[in-house]
Amino acid sequence: MPGQLPWQPRKLVERRKKQDWVVRSVTVVASLGWLLAVVALLLIDRASPAQENFITRLLSVNIVGYWDRTLLRSAFAMTLASVVVCIVGFIFNATRHRRKTDRYNKLLISICIVSVVLLVLFLVNYSRYL
Repeated sequence: MPGQLPWQPRKLVERRKKQDWVVRSVTVVASLGWLLAVVALLLIDRASPAQENFITRLLSVNIVGYWDRTLLRSAFAMTLASVVVCIVGFIFNATRHRRKTDRYNKLLISICIVSVVLLVLFLVNYSRYL
């Protein structure tokens, strides 16, 4: 560069004007991972046996006392899909993690932790129903 002494470090010019499709896709993938994890939690809630309460005793409603295995299998598939989506998101994020200023997506890290914990809890608690 003109006017710069040879022993001075060169200033790097930031040529990135806006986010490219890879960086934007990491956010989309992380959002998809959260959606899959929330759907899995809702499916687990729907698959659980109903609890008896005052209204059900008063109206003599028959309560289903078993887990719905098809919904549990769907919830397991959603949780597994969420983990796979996180891995894909990390691969996308790693391709744009070359500079000091590049950071990993916090949303992606959090959903990865949540989905792995959910998968482990699912296998520990509900593996007998699969």
